[in-house]
Amino acid sequence: MVSGKYSALSGAVAREQAMGNIASNLANVNTTGFKRDRPSFASILRGANQTTAARGINYARIRKIGTDFNQGGMQSTGRPLDVAIDGPGFLKVQKNNEILYTRSGHLMLDETGMVKTEDGYTVLGAGDAPMIIDTSTGSDIVIAESGEISVSGVEADGKLQVFAIADQSKLVKAGHSTYTLEPGTAAQPLENYRVLQGNLESSNVNMMEEMTAMIAVQRSFEAHNKVLESYSKLGERLDELGSIG
Repeated sequence: MVSGKYSALSGAVAREQAMGNIASNLANVNTTGFKRDRPSFASILRGANQTTAARGINYARIRKIGTDFNQGGMQSTGRPLDVAIDGPGFLKVQKNNEILYTRSGHLMLDETGMVKTEDGYTVLGAGDAPMIIDTSTGSDIVIAESGEISVSGVEADGKLQVFAIADQSKLVKAGHSTYTLEPGTAAQPLENYRVLQGNLESSNVNMMEEMTAMIAVQRSFEAHNKVLESYSKLGERLDELGSIG
């Protein structure tokens, strides 16, 4: 009986964690460049261990929570410093001494012409040099699909560089639609890529899918809780029978 109770408890805990993941996805449904997370369930004991040591009881857990890097939709803004990457790749940015990667292209210029993200992180170009756009020749900024930049018809130094991550499972969420790379992993500048000026990439969270998943997880959680309540009542009856004897 105890093993069955632990099985139901492990299932309830796993569903509670899954519910938290869904809530996080829904909270970021309108966050530019956000990528949804997906939990992967697994048994604690498998094969022969489950039929012997666990006596057939399936103790559940969340094996891992992975990020879905599928591209979100394109939202037209008409703003010259809004850019969206159409295809694979990330912008490389610097927060203090930390290197981060993002697909959120809501950019701006500081007083020196340095390109920043909306959170104040410095956008890096080829060679990890900070991107600077000189607007002394004018204010009409044009960013070509290949990343080249011109200001009022004058070609600017540098370009908007996009970087490739060969193994995206090495990316770790760092907040504000940014990611860090696990140690030993490097990003490489892409040679061919397409950026869309005046656009932003929307979150790839599908609200209807998340709501459907939430209902399914909630029902599963309630079912596990009912099993726990049944075991609790059964335990009380057993205690009563023991006291009578």
